[in-house]
This record gives sequence, C-alpha cells and structure tokens, in this order.
Amino acid sequence: MPKFESRFATEEDQEFLFGSYKATLKPYVEWAWGWNEDFQRGGFHKHHPLTQFHVITVDGERAGGMHVEEQETLNFIRLIFLLPRFQGGGIGADLIRREADRAKRANKQLHLKVIKINRAKSLYDRLGFAVIEEDAATYHMQFVAQLQH
Repeated sequence: MPKFESRFATEEDQEFLFGSYKATLKPYVEWAWGWNEDFQRGGFHKHHPLTQFHVITVDGERAGGMHVEEQETLNFIRLIFLLPRFQGGGIGADLIRREADRAKRANKQLHLKVIKINRAKSLYDRLGFAVIEEDAATYHMQFVAQLQH
C-alpha cells in the first residue's frame, strides 16, 4: 500500500476538495438527485466545513478528502473520497478502519451513508458495516463488526 497521511484541511484546499468530490462522486450524485453545479458547490462548502475536513495525501500529493462529523454518541463519516488513481490500493479501507478504531476508543458508534449505486458499498460491507436504514437513493450504515487487532 502506498504511504499516505491525513492532515487538517486549510483554505488553500477548498478548491481541491470540491474538485476531487466532483471528480469522484458526481456520477452517483447525478443518479440519485441530479447535479446542479452551483447547488453542489454551495452545499459542499456549507455542509462540509474545513474545520472537520481532512486532506488525504499519498507520498505528499493530495489524493482525496474525508469529513467526519463528531457527535456526542457517534462519529459520522459524511464524506470520504479518493481520486481514481488512488483507489483500489487499500487506502480507503485503512482510513475507515482507523475511524472505526477511533470511534471505539471514544465509546461511540460509527455511521456513514452511501449512494446505492456506489461500488464503495461492497467495501463497507466487507469492513463490517450493516444497513440500518435506506431511502430511494442511499443506505445509512453502521459499523457493527469487532475490530481485529
């Protein structure tokens, strides 16, 4: 697996984060709700504050982002995405395992939502998430597996 790190996002990362979100998730968002560029850009910056966003870097290069919203009893992975050339190498799985471990240490649940046609759903299934709710477009999932150390 390539060497990767996670760091807090800065103002300089805003355009990279939105551009990466668009490059990785636009087809799924388009399928679920349609894609309106202005709406998506405004909503992205409104609902995903930089203070809660991490930039994922691989060998020093920005590769994607992750927004985890921390609540009193649970952590919610609001977004996780890697640019296509960084996908499939285990980085996303490792990031999610780390979040599951962090939530467990804080005695919190870990949740996420995934658009139904997103192939990442099979990764979440393998990592130990289970569907707890669904609507027409998304699955709401909760981490239910025991962590292997």
